[in-house]
Amino acid sequence: MMDENMLRMQREAVERVRQMQERARKYVENDGHFKEEKQQADQDKTLAEGLKPDLPENKLSAEKPGLIKKKSPSFLDGLWEDSEQLFLLMLAVLLVRNDAPIELVLALLYIAM
Repeated sequence: MMDENMLRMQREAVERVRQMQERARKYVENDGHFKEEKQQADQDKTLAEGLKPDLPENKLSAEKPGLIKKKSPSFLDGLWEDSEQLFLLMLAVLLVRNDAPIELVLALLYIAM
């Protein structure tokens, strides 16, 4: 009886996680700001790799005075900071999609938190 309740609650928890991930995915797909920020970050990264960091004139030429970009805050900003946590969450999603044992998925989610 108690094991059945525990398994039911675990299944419900996994279903809620799946629903939240689906909502987050839809939010990101619909959020053009996030895509623009990612593209800008990629461009900045390639630009920074092409410049030599020890030359101050390169830094000045890359930054134009008067142009200040304002980033809009996103609830996903903190997700990209911890690559280990992101890896564990992605692994949990893959396991759920491949019908892995729920105990394994919950253990990974516990470790990720």
